[in-house]
Amino acid sequence: MALLLLATVNGQVVRFDTETQERHVVFHSTDNEPFMGICQHGDMLFVASLSRVYKISLNDFSLLRKTRLYIPSPDFHQMNFYDGKLYTTATKKNQIWIYNEDLKGRQIIKVLPPEPNRRIRYKKNYNHINSIVKHEGAFYINLNWLTQKQYAESGVLKTDGLFNEIEKFTYAWESHDFQFADGKMMAICSTSGKDKKILHPNTSGLMVEGELVWKHNPDESFCKALCHDDRHIFFCGGQKASREKRKNTPGVIYVIDRSTFKLIKKINGNQLKGIRGAILFESN
Repeated sequence: MALLLLATVNGQVVRFDTETQERHVVFHSTDNEPFMGICQHGDMLFVASLSRVYKISLNDFSLLRKTRLYIPSPDFHQMNFYDGKLYTTATKKNQIWIYNEDLKGRQIIKVLPPEPNRRIRYKKNYNHINSIVKHEGAFYINLNWLTQKQYAESGVLKTDGLFNEIEKFTYAWESHDFQFADGKMMAICSTSGKDKKILHPNTSGLMVEGELVWKHNPDESFCKALCHDDRHIFFCGGQKASREKRKNTPGVIYVIDRSTFKLIKKINGNQLKGIRGAILFESN
């Protein structure tokens, strides 16, 4: 199938073979924080914890550079590298942080909250930005909260290359890792399940072009990361647990057929911890 690089809740980057299920920890943070975002650019790998960004060599997985540990935490989530710049989502701050490839020259882009004329407050007037991608010259910013209502509909902010708003549209619910595959919009739809005692009108699963094409049980696992090859979509997450216990939760990968959206197999086990970011491993 595919060789993946996974960012996990116990601060590891894991090289994982989805065919043999062989795993190797190739990098481990000492910051005692989960890894969230992960992306590759040439022979460089960028990984984000909640409070720090790392640059790693893909040749031997040695640490090349890292930012300082930001306090208070920006709560970094997913990120991507375009045209010589690294674009990271600073979730708690309703912002996008931009670095050059040496993790210098930080620029901050403010994203307007659901109520633009009200004060920005974490979890009160809040976007919960999960990812940023660039497609056909425009940026698409994944807004887990489209409105003030938590655990509800999500949306996407589309901007030009200078972050001037083009449009904002509804897409999915409690969404994570919005991206494009062959020009089609794709995202994880989540539901909070029984643990938060929310009567949710929707279902968890994979959304493609606005249609929920594959469903899964939200009380079984919580998923945040997508990647794909020509034949498969890898839908990644971990077993549900309270926040203080998540570092020890098993990871899970659902392997979905790209043409039929049928589940091919489910991979889980205690040796693979909860997954927060996933990319295909492309060695140079």
